[in-house]
Amino acid sequence: MLLLAASARAAAPIEQDPRFIAVAQRFQTSLGISVQPAPVGDAVVARIYNVTPLQAEHLDNVVQILTWVEYELKRYPAGFLQKHGPKHLMLANAFHSKTAKGAAVLYSPTFIADKNSGSILVTVPAAMTPTIEALGRGQLHYTLFSLLLPDLKSTDSPLSMERWKTLLSDDATGKTESAKRLIKAGNTREGLYKMMWESFELAELTTLAKTDARLQQRMELVQSFMHSLDPQFDASFWAALAVIPEHQRTVCLNNLTDIHSTDQIKIDAEIQSDIRALEKQWGFKVLWEPGSAAPPMPAKVRLEYSYFTDKKLSEFKIYIRMLRENLALYPMQITQRLNVQHLYLLDTFTFRGAGVAGQGMNWLPRPSFAYGMRTLDPAKIASLDFFRRTIHHEVLHLIDKAFSKEGGPIYGTRWDSLNQAGFHYKIGSPGGAASPSQLRFYKDNAKWQGFAEPYGMNIATDDRATLYARLMTAHVADEGRGDQPFLARLKTDTILKAKADRLIEFLQMLKTDLSIPSDNPFYSRLQDSLH
Repeated sequence: MLLLAASARAAAPIEQDPRFIAVAQRFQTSLGISVQPAPVGDAVVARIYNVTPLQAEHLDNVVQILTWVEYELKRYPAGFLQKHGPKHLMLANAFHSKTAKGAAVLYSPTFIADKNSGSILVTVPAAMTPTIEALGRGQLHYTLFSLLLPDLKSTDSPLSMERWKTLLSDDATGKTESAKRLIKAGNTREGLYKMMWESFELAELTTLAKTDARLQQRMELVQSFMHSLDPQFDASFWAALAVIPEHQRTVCLNNLTDIHSTDQIKIDAEIQSDIRALEKQWGFKVLWEPGSAAPPMPAKVRLEYSYFTDKKLSEFKIYIRMLRENLALYPMQITQRLNVQHLYLLDTFTFRGAGVAGQGMNWLPRPSFAYGMRTLDPAKIASLDFFRRTIHHEVLHLIDKAFSKEGGPIYGTRWDSLNQAGFHYKIGSPGGAASPSQLRFYKDNAKWQGFAEPYGMNIATDDRATLYARLMTAHVADEGRGDQPFLARLKTDTILKAKADRLIEFLQMLKTDLSIPSDNPFYSRLQDSLH
């Protein structure tokens, strides 16, 4: 009887479900926006799109997406959306453009401004993934701004396309991959507006604008335009956008009332000796105890973390020893220049909905490391090898940021040019952003040579870090038998070998510039990987 009742509820149309009705009523009451599934055969929408309607099993996804859409829209000044915003949100599983050529791959959620009906068309995927919310929040603001732009009839308007084109910045002037991405995206009116609603990106844009007069002008034009629509978009409003919103809060998963949760770790002589050795060599503070500060992540969504307790004493002991043995390889001439502030040793480390094994926080005034070891399985060789590589992967990110300069052997196009003609990184190169999803991007690029791991196809910095991590662990992997598949590829993949040589060249330059002795164990480990 209960199963039959549940089945009957699932079969009911989404718009009749109490949860959907409650959300829709809130949108209508507080925002003046009606929310409804896109009616099949709607005359206005059907002229442009073939609609794949929502199914009853999509209800949870509908509610989830509308919850954070509501949050984003409530960030606008009171009354603004009632006057200038969309009249409707129309939901479907997909909107297929009738004018698109070929079988274009769709991604979700997509927000589409339908100017004829004054609506925003919202795709609701049949399956949710961790990146949907992170991508969708920004895309919502992008689409909303595109609804406002049609009011700019005059070519004399500062936000007209003709005038806007005279104020574009050269994205090649960006000194980092992140800066290049922001400048390029900020050359579009909607893209700039979208980034101004994301606290971390707004802060970086503001910094870039101090040395980029055109970017500064474009930001002022967007802000002035919004102020002309509603005076509540004043200086204090934009300043408030720089405050991290509640949805980006950090959540500690430890039970902080358990005052005895780390007693065994505190009295373990070997663990404490390894911690002291790390702190002495690197000059950072190791944070490992529940109640310690959260890692300062620039996460676009919820950050969840936990520190270790006595329940994982053996795993903690193995990992701290692995850290000490691998980080001890680095010469003080490098560690002192990196000036790392903290090493966060975490159990759970989840942001953007995905578990993270390591993060090199090179955007901070003083960089830090964070490592998450929830999935470490000391009984599995592959697990130990993975976490060993992760240690060096994050170190390379810091070294890359600190020492790689324009004109250097691994900087910009000098590295990118090593790839086969036609290859594009997903981030930071023309053509890469067109890929609909990370997994598909890897699959579509399986033919390319020159990558230690598929993850390196994402962005040039990860290309270098994955290769470097393999080089640093090649001969100690598999319990000393060596990472034979990787070592074999170094002999047959000429592009991979060229990249390895370029990394070695870069690190050899550091040895000369920093006066590091030739017999340093760090360089011995590197050279071993090529023989």
